[in-house]
Amino acid sequence: MHDAPVRGSMVFRGRIRAMHDAETRRRIHERKRAIRDRRIDELQAKARRSGGTDDRRFWCLSYDLHHAPWTTNLEQLREIGVDPWMPSALGAGEVGPALREVVEGLAVLQVFLVRTDHLDDRACYRRLRLDVLLDRVRDVPPATGSREWIDLAGGIDRSAELAVHATDAERESLRASGVIVPPRMSRRADRDRWLPRPGPR
Repeated sequence: MHDAPVRGSMVFRGRIRAMHDAETRRRIHERKRAIRDRRIDELQAKARRSGGTDDRRFWCLSYDLHHAPWTTNLEQLREIGVDPWMPSALGAGEVGPALREVVEGLAVLQVFLVRTDHLDDRACYRRLRLDVLLDRVRDVPPATGSREWIDLAGGIDRSAELAVHATDAERESLRASGVIVPPRMSRRADRDRWLPRPGPR
């Protein structure tokens, strides 16, 4: 017999998965912020000794872009209790809740999605779990001023952007400039309007 799921948890194949509570997540990220602060102190002190810039904002940015350890969004999600299943393990009724948990977990990490409505829930989840979440990123904890935006219609192939997300005016302007614009396609989801967005700093 299993314990009742906590709010926000999902039951898959009789097993309960849930994001860690807010206090646990706070402790995890506070530890990371403390490590970040120490490393920035070291970089700033080393620069000061060698006559370099003493601007802490510069060294914060330098650490976040060049010195923070490498990780993936998948590993960051697992640290806060979100361990996304492989898409093939999810039934039809499980994909939507699994996708929502990943999206909400990413928002906790200050990672936000844009332009996803050209993908149905399963295709969106597959794209995240098998591609986006595996990209290497710097391990910068939340609440340090850093945010990441992931455009699922972006990239070299603009077909989804032009067929689904571009306005009629944008499509007409591109067509007039010689760009081959694909036929208009219907959105596969109505998701973008509820995607999490950062709150005021």
